[in-house]
Amino acid sequence: MAKKNQKNHKHRQTKANNTNQTRLMTWTLVIILVACVGIIFYNALSGPGTKTEQAVNEEVFQYDQQPMLGSKDAPVRMVEFADFKCPSCKAFDQEILPSVKKDFIDQGLVQFYFINYPIITPNGDSRTAAIAGEAVYNQNPEEFWKFYETLFANQQDEKLNWATPDFLVQVAKDANLNIDFDKMKQDIEQKAFEENVRTDMAIGNQVGVNGTPTVFINGKEIAIQDAFNYEALKQIILQEKDGTQ
Repeated sequence: MAKKNQKNHKHRQTKANNTNQTRLMTWTLVIILVACVGIIFYNALSGPGTKTEQAVNEEVFQYDQQPMLGSKDAPVRMVEFADFKCPSCKAFDQEILPSVKKDFIDQGLVQFYFINYPIITPNGDSRTAAIAGEAVYNQNPEEFWKFYETLFANQQDEKLNWATPDFLVQVAKDANLNIDFDKMKQDIEQKAFEENVRTDMAIGNQVGVNGTPTVFINGKEIAIQDAFNYEALKQIILQEKDGTQ
């Protein structure tokens, strides 16, 4: 009888241990779930931010080699990696950049840079358009931004091979650029500035660009949803401005 009671006691003890382990596992899962939900809500409520808090070394952007809008004394540096054939880049140029220019660039608070990242047809007319931009910049840096705006305004279907030398030179003429158009066409056809485009692509690859447009502010990549949400982008710019003062 004593042995039987001892066996029953061990059996009950084993069941109790199993029950305790089950409860412990259940509560552990509950705690993990609550923590995950809390993180999700915190991120949702914490407002706009950069994709990563770790800034890249800004020397990699080679600022002095890139087209720039604004004052070099501006406290915030903003970089756009873009493809002239990219529809989203056109949207950024027409829907976001004008507000950034009015509120920050023209006020001496942001210096804005453009870096080629031909991704739609990297070995085709995306690269040709990038070379055209480099050709304009090389002749007259002041005229680059007129070419930038006019080319995006005349952007065609990304599936078509439309960025030909003739088309690109005509865009420059339509923009009434103060350059030698014959030289521009020659530079495009001879791929005179292809190495510049390759360098831009290498910069993009080095900082992890995998789509266009990709925007960096003071070396920090901006989440794409914030780049296209002007209020969110504005907050990031203000935070960076305050952080540099």
